[in-house]
Amino acid sequence: MTKDVEIMLGSPKRAIMKMALPMIIAILASSLTGLVDAAWISGLGPDALAALGIMFPLFFIVVGVSSGISVGASSAIARHIGAGDKDAAERTASVAFTLTIVIGILFSILMFIVARPLIIAIGGAEIIDLCMEYANIMIIFATAFFINAYMAGLLRSEGNARRSMIIMVTFAALNLTLDPIFIYTMGWGLAGAAYATVVAFTIATIPAFYWYFVKKDTYLALRIGKPHFDKKISKDIFRVGIPASVEFMAISVSVMLMNMILVGVGGTDAVAIYSSGWRILQIVMIPCIGIGSAAIPICAAAYGARDTEKVKQAFMFSVKISVLLMTLLAALLALSASIVTGVFTYSAETAYLHDDMTLFIRISCIFLPFIGFGVLSSSLFQSMGMGVNALASTVFRNFIILPAAFIVSFGGTLVDIWWAVAAMEVLGPIIVVIWALMVLSALTKKGRRPVQQ
Repeated sequence: MTKDVEIMLGSPKRAIMKMALPMIIAILASSLTGLVDAAWISGLGPDALAALGIMFPLFFIVVGVSSGISVGASSAIARHIGAGDKDAAERTASVAFTLTIVIGILFSILMFIVARPLIIAIGGAEIIDLCMEYANIMIIFATAFFINAYMAGLLRSEGNARRSMIIMVTFAALNLTLDPIFIYTMGWGLAGAAYATVVAFTIATIPAFYWYFVKKDTYLALRIGKPHFDKKISKDIFRVGIPASVEFMAISVSVMLMNMILVGVGGTDAVAIYSSGWRILQIVMIPCIGIGSAAIPICAAAYGARDTEKVKQAFMFSVKISVLLMTLLAALLALSASIVTGVFTYSAETAYLHDDMTLFIRISCIFLPFIGFGVLSSSLFQSMGMGVNALASTVFRNFIILPAAFIVSFGGTLVDIWWAVAAMEVLGPIIVVIWALMVLSALTKKGRRPVQQ
């Protein structure tokens, strides 16, 4: 047993603190690449920035499906580790690798078919050529994202958040270096940003293969292709993986629908404000997301060991820390919003968006302290194999904003929509965390696992 596994199976509070920080650093590094991408691309003009905004939900689908399979595998593996069944954990890891490759290839084929009409449908008709410059590259090399997500998730499943962090920080460093070279020095424009992302992801995955196949100092031994396929194991992975993938796709659909509403009210400028503003908000949300990512394997291992009290302790501690951090960060962002938006409005072509983007961010700070309720509730459900519950909570949280925004769009302004979104982003997580607490209460009282979904 490695030290990382011992920590994961030990004190929930210590495990959360130990794993959360590397996860926060990893997600921060990854998110900064998106922010820097947008900053470099904004120099190409508002059309390029709008194209990136329209492409974001499509790219999010790629990340979502790959991350969904990774989360499903990580949850299943951690539950086996918690139950003390290392052999089952290793067999699950091997089957998950095969599934990752197959699904990655099938996904690329599907996206080639639907990408162009989908982009046109969500408001990208006027800049379709710019959008496709970026989309084609991301689709061709989608399998690289799937493998990267799988290897990072495998490391997290055995409590090795530090090495998972190394993968993501390596990706970020490479992407930050390659962006200006590919976009401007090579003269590839928007396509250069896509190439930089793909190359960085591919190279960043190499250390994980070294640890598992050359150095061999991990807790699990990854035996690729042994077995190639197992129905029972696949079902266990998909029970969380498919709903988790659909979660990301649902988020993408909600963003697409929101873009359509915004185009009708304020044109592509409204999309640029919303998408760029959300990039900033997502960076501020990183501590919450990092804590949620750490909570999944910790709660899953405790659940696999049938230690219901430890599951409860890990969840409640995670929620408390998240609310505290997000409240502090929301206050800091509200005070510095005017400065932060300068990242996207430094060029003469985008300077006129500054004040509107600043207002959007300040209004959005209202709901940031509540984000942890939803994120950690979804993590709890995923850790226990309750993928359908996690999906339902995410869909509810993301789609509850659309009716409000749509109603306000009739005769309302963009500012009215920002307030409607903020109100729903407060209400949604509160309802979801009440549901999670009810499930957790039932689990604790019974002292056993709830019925699987």
